Amino acid sequence: MVSAKYSEVYQKIRDMGDKLKAAGKQGPSNDEQLKLYAYAKVAEGKSIDEAKQPGMFDLAGKAKHKEWKKVAESGITAEQAEQEYIKLAEELLAKYDN
Repeated sequence: MVSAKYSEVYQKIRDMGDKLKAAGKQGPSNDEQLKLYAYAKVAEGKSIDEAKQPGMFDLAGKAKHKEWKKVAESGITAEQAEQEYIKLAEELLAKYDN
């Protein structure tokens, strides 16, 4: 179960993404987005072993799956992943959400 802080920051990141997209502005890099994705999956208790493999031509899906697997296999706990997500998300909000 994720914390209220995680849920709050998660929503702020989603809102920032929508706002940046609508304004046509550059947001977080692909690497930053992939890390957020992977930390979120682990923090939410999702199992990489139960995840469906992305299709051969789904390059974005493959990148997300690869980063998720890397984080999951690092031995990080859901609580640690949640803290890493919050830390990275707050850095990105400070950097891009002006």
